[in-house]
Amino acid sequence: MTQAAFCEDDTRCLPLARAIVRAKLRHQTNVLRRVGRRGLAETVTETCSALRDAVREAGAAADVQELMGVEGAASARYFACVSALLPEEMRFTARSRRPPLDLPNAALSYAYAILLGECVGALLAAGLEPSLGVLHSSTDKRPSLALDLMEEFRPLLVDRTVVALLRTGRLRVEHAVPSPDGEGVWLSRDGKKALVDGYEATMQRQVKGALPGFSGTWRRHLHHEAQLLGRAIVEPGYEWVGASWR
Repeated sequence: MTQAAFCEDDTRCLPLARAIVRAKLRHQTNVLRRVGRRGLAETVTETCSALRDAVREAGAAADVQELMGVEGAASARYFACVSALLPEEMRFTARSRRPPLDLPNAALSYAYAILLGECVGALLAAGLEPSLGVLHSSTDKRPSLALDLMEEFRPLLVDRTVVALLRTGRLRVEHAVPSPDGEGVWLSRDGKKALVDGYEATMQRQVKGALPGFSGTWRRHLHHEAQLLGRAIVEPGYEWVGASWR
C-alpha cells in the first residue's frame, strides 16, 4: 500500500494514530516521574495516574477527533504539573504558542520547531512524504506526518531538556525578551544558544533498549523511528508501538 492510500483510509490510520498518542502519553508520564520533586510527590502521582487513564482512553478512541480530545486534555494536565515543578519565577499558567507568553513556552516552541525540522529530514530520508499525516490532518500545508513522528519525541527530547535548563539556571528570566508586537516573548540570542546547546546534548546522548535491537544517539533513534513509521504505513500487519523509555 502506498503512503497516500494509507493516509486516506481512516480504518487503517486510526490504530496507528492511537499508538502515536499512547506513546506520547507514556513518555509524558515518565518525564514527570523522572523530574518530580519530593515536595510535589502527590501532584506528580495524581497527574501520572490521569495520564495512564488517558493512555487507556486513547486506545479506545472511536475516531481521530476523539483521540485528539483525549490527548489535549491529558497534555493540559501534564503541562500544569510541569509548571509546578519549575522554580516559582519560571512557572506558567498554560501552554501558549502564538505567541508564547513566557520563557518556558518560548523555549518549548523554539525547540519544537528545531525538532520538527529534524523530523521532516528523517521522513524524507526514509522515503516518506512529510505532508501526508496519520494523526494530524493532511488537508493543510503543514508537514503533518512530521508532526505525527514528533509527538512521542516532544517529551523525550524537548520537554525534559527545557525543564533541566530552567531548573539549573542555564535558561534564566532575562533570556525572555518582548516580541516586536509586544504581545508575547521571544528568546534572546543567549537564550537560544543555551537552548540549542542543551537540545544538542540530548540528541547526542547514547541510548540502549528504547527500540528493539537498536542502540545509538537519540538522533539515530529519531531516524530509525521514521523508518518504522514508514513500515507501519506500507506493510500490512506491522504494529508500531513507539519507543520504550523509562
